[in-house]
Amino acid sequence: MKRAYIISYDLNSAGQNYEDVLKVIKEHDGWARLGGSAYIVISKKSAIEIRDSLMEVTDSNDQIFVGTVKAPSAWFGLGDEVSDWLKKNLD
Repeated sequence: MKRAYIISYDLNSAGQNYEDVLKVIKEHDGWARLGGSAYIVISKKSAIEIRDSLMEVTDSNDQIFVGTVKAPSAWFGLGDEVSDWLKKNLD
């Protein structure tokens, strides 16, 4: 069953490779950037599986949060494209 998950991360070491993190995020069935280092993804994986896949491309002192997201949800200032994506993909 597909679910929507919010991913938030903070890469604490200098010279981090954000491209690897973004590659893992964009491998899911759908994704939208909320801003900064926060994304929502649509995935069949569990939150633990998503976290673990991100841990493979981050360092031990980095921070990662993965949690489920569903309607009702509220947001402001995300732009039409992201707002439309959220409306379409959140149950």
